[in-house]
Amino acid sequence: MAKQKKKRSPAARRVRWILGTIFRALVTVFLVCVITGCIVGCVLTVYILDYVGTLEDIDIRNIDLNYTSIIYANDDEGNPYELSRIHGDENRIWVDYEQMPSYLTDVTIATEDKRFLEHHGVDWKRTAAAAINMFIPILDRQEGGSTITQQLIKNATDNWAPNVERKVKEIFSALKLEKKYSKTDIMEAYLNVASFGNNTNGVQAAANLYFNKDVSELSLVECAAIVCTTQSPTKYDLFRNPEANAERRNKYIFPTMLELGMISQEEYEQAINTEVRPERSQAPGQQTNSSNTWFVDHVIEDVIDGLMEKEGMDYSSASSMLFRSGLHIYTTVDNDMQTYLEEVYTDLENTFPPIRNTIYPESAFIVMDLHGQIKAVVGSNRPKQGNRWLNYATQEPRQPGSTMKPISAYLQGIEQDLITWSTVIEDSPITYKDEVAGTETQWPVNYYGYYDGNHPCVYALQRSINTIPVKLMQLIGPQVSLNFLHDKCGMKNLVTPEEDPRVNDNNLSAMAIGGTTKGVTLLELAGAYQIDANGGTYTKPTSYTRVYDRENSLLLEADTTATRVISKETSSILNLMMQQVVSTAPGTGTAARFTGDLAGMPVAGKTGTSSDNKDQWFVGITPYYIGVTWMGYAPVAQPINYIQFPTPIVWRNVMQPIHEGLPVIDFDYSQNIVQKQYCVETGDLATEDCPSQLMGWYKTTNIPDVCTEHVGVKDSEEEEDDDGSRSSSKKSSSKKSSSSSRAGNTRSRD
Repeated sequence: MAKQKKKRSPAARRVRWILGTIFRALVTVFLVCVITGCIVGCVLTVYILDYVGTLEDIDIRNIDLNYTSIIYANDDEGNPYELSRIHGDENRIWVDYEQMPSYLTDVTIATEDKRFLEHHGVDWKRTAAAAINMFIPILDRQEGGSTITQQLIKNATDNWAPNVERKVKEIFSALKLEKKYSKTDIMEAYLNVASFGNNTNGVQAAANLYFNKDVSELSLVECAAIVCTTQSPTKYDLFRNPEANAERRNKYIFPTMLELGMISQEEYEQAINTEVRPERSQAPGQQTNSSNTWFVDHVIEDVIDGLMEKEGMDYSSASSMLFRSGLHIYTTVDNDMQTYLEEVYTDLENTFPPIRNTIYPESAFIVMDLHGQIKAVVGSNRPKQGNRWLNYATQEPRQPGSTMKPISAYLQGIEQDLITWSTVIEDSPITYKDEVAGTETQWPVNYYGYYDGNHPCVYALQRSINTIPVKLMQLIGPQVSLNFLHDKCGMKNLVTPEEDPRVNDNNLSAMAIGGTTKGVTLLELAGAYQIDANGGTYTKPTSYTRVYDRENSLLLEADTTATRVISKETSSILNLMMQQVVSTAPGTGTAARFTGDLAGMPVAGKTGTSSDNKDQWFVGITPYYIGVTWMGYAPVAQPINYIQFPTPIVWRNVMQPIHEGLPVIDFDYSQNIVQKQYCVETGDLATEDCPSQLMGWYKTTNIPDVCTEHVGVKDSEEEEDDDGSRSSSKKSSSKKSSSSSRAGNTRSRD
């Protein structure tokens, strides 16, 4: 009897049917995806082939890099005229591959593109990593995906647009270029067009400039020092930042070369222990376009910074775009003033007072209007030797000394109503405690070498007393002034705790008397002092107003928005206090007073000196301009031994001729300040009995009380004793204002 087939239950049949249906659906979806993928792949392949076919052929033997950019100034009626031209072949000397040392190509590969000899124009690993990092930041820094071939294409096509379309086109152009040219050809072209900082394009110009030798004579370490600059010419500048250049060579370039087998262990050890000694070329052939003024040099750097910020470029790309893309740059310069300043500032005999040093120190000067527009600048009092020379006015931070006092301590004190014009504070030191050493130090010292008792704040500013702003800064808190100057007044060289928790400017020395970590530039000081000249608003300093591309489309526009950062009342009172520094003895800036027909022109200012007289300053403001001058030795600082404090004299010698012919006018003061007579001994409003009285300016909302110290007291009053004898008595005047008492009793946080 045949065995009967076992029947499945209804539930089992239902499960089998469901599973079968799912399987068939998945197979269908898979087949649809495969077919769709094939169709898309075919279409994409056809598109790519067509796209690649439209790519222009790049002749690396004849790269066109000569789109001239034009810089404009305004005439007296505000009409622009051509001031200067800059173009891409400036300071570039083509050199054949055979003349380049083998070290140079090895260093370039190790630094820029480790798989250059292996890939076919595109390093897919780096490209993928860069693409992923754009959306998922998994790396500590942005990783670039460009190979040497791709960087050459950017230089050849003048296309640095930070978009996907440009990147895709660049990738296919690189693949196409490598089919046409050898690696040697590509390397030769790249090293001849790359930017190496200080207006050098190509390794021959770089070798000439940095080492005063032919490229064929470069050593391994010199090759590395030059190629190192391509990532950031300013950061790794051999003249300005040799330590940063050495660190990148020793920590990245040479270890990579050792890893790749380009150098032996012995060569590696020798390289990291070899000191680079740059020798700036003085050859006439290296001083191309020597007619560039200090201002033109600065506007070039200013526009490069603007392109980097707006377009997301690196320094090299922004520099290349400026020099080779036919830009039209409209500037803020007063060219007559610039010409005069460059002439007068190299006249050491007539502009600069005598000193006791054998060699006269370096000096720089900048003139700005009251709303951030740079009118003239000189970066040195030496004859200018070439283009984009080191500019001490804009590129070299130096210790500001007492020029910090008005914009940090006194400004915040007046703004917060902690002090008035006449608040009396004792000129006496505070005690610094060193918990580790178990010692106490009396600090700070004054330049005159002693402590001088109670004084009104206006006198303390006049005489540049150190102790009083330190005590005032204890009340304010250094962090308050640091945040204000760094965030609202553009003083970015000040170091915040967020930037460096260990070494920063959140301390009494930096904020009260200018003992800063890195220093500040003349440009930063001029920008900050505008708030005391124009009623309390800040506008970011600029050397240009607008920049257009060669198609006349607006590319950059300077932000001229004025932002209020302090009240007009504070600005006005601080301005009037600084006028006392110049107009009245014992003001430290009396040598800056105008004379003759301009004697009535108000000048407000402040002197500044760093420790041991290594840096000397004067910042002066008039109703027309802000002028800042600095003097010091570089690159190694040393004391300036002067006969008469020189910087106010230099300032007057430069600025008075600039004001000749201008009407004598006053500053625009707040209507909410009043002039009152005060008692010099107490700082309160004077009565007829106060023995010593002066005039001061006050906010209408913060006027001192009337002095009660001298009510009914005569300067000399004789009284008869019981025994018939007569004695002279005079009531002691020791009262301080409440603000003064708080300042005198507060101890340092540091």
